[in-house]
Amino acid sequence: MFVKLKDQFRSRPLRAILALGGLLSLIFLLFPQIDLWAANLFYDGKGSFPMRVLDGPRLLRRIGILVPRLAILGLVLFLFARLIWPKLNKHLSIKNALFLLGSAIIGPGIIVNLILKSHWGRARPAQTDLFGGEWPYSEVWVIAGNCQSNCSFVSGEGAMGFWFLGLALLVPVTHRVSALWCLGWFGAIISVNRMAFGGHYLSDILLSWVITAFVMVAFWKFLSNHPPHWLREERLEASWDRAADRVGAYCRKVAALFG
Repeated sequence: MFVKLKDQFRSRPLRAILALGGLLSLIFLLFPQIDLWAANLFYDGKGSFPMRVLDGPRLLRRIGILVPRLAILGLVLFLFARLIWPKLNKHLSIKNALFLLGSAIIGPGIIVNLILKSHWGRARPAQTDLFGGEWPYSEVWVIAGNCQSNCSFVSGEGAMGFWFLGLALLVPVTHRVSALWCLGWFGAIISVNRMAFGGHYLSDILLSWVITAFVMVAFWKFLSNHPPHWLREERLEASWDRAADRVGAYCRKVAALFG
């Protein structure tokens, strides 16, 4: 069975991810007790999630927020740096940089934060009456209208935690498997840490991973198989090289004025 599932993910990854998302959604809709059981693991029974006040988990959360921001900033700086140092293409292609930036914007940025978290209204565990809050528990995909903004469904940090896997493209091919393991564990720990804070249910985390996986695979297939002419890899590299030549010529003119 697992061999068939593995083959399905390889041959038809988008269908497999959709099927997995549907299966997880069905499980959590039929058995919401799973969400409540997982949240209760971190609840003290007295109206609080104690790990949210501990220094270690708080530091881990700050790291989980800072690292993706630094990664995205680094990718943007790389695109500008390529205009000055064209040989940087040996380390990362324009296509891979745009893939990482685009998937972060579309998945965790637009779908997760701007659409789902802003409009689905699912109260976080710490906000529900079962765990010391004031709002009722609501199930996955149900537009509840309890929480008004930055709500529980789905997890933004969970989505970025999965996106970390894409950073393996920054690593030489010979080390990518090891990088995927390290990045995967880091993303998983960051995600579970949000559950420990009472910030998300297990379903928020798992479905944020599924959504991000779908976006990343779909965007990669788009860039690789069906890109418009201007997004083809050789075209991107040539465009950046021409822009680099223009920047270099402009810099030489400026230097000559002050020379």
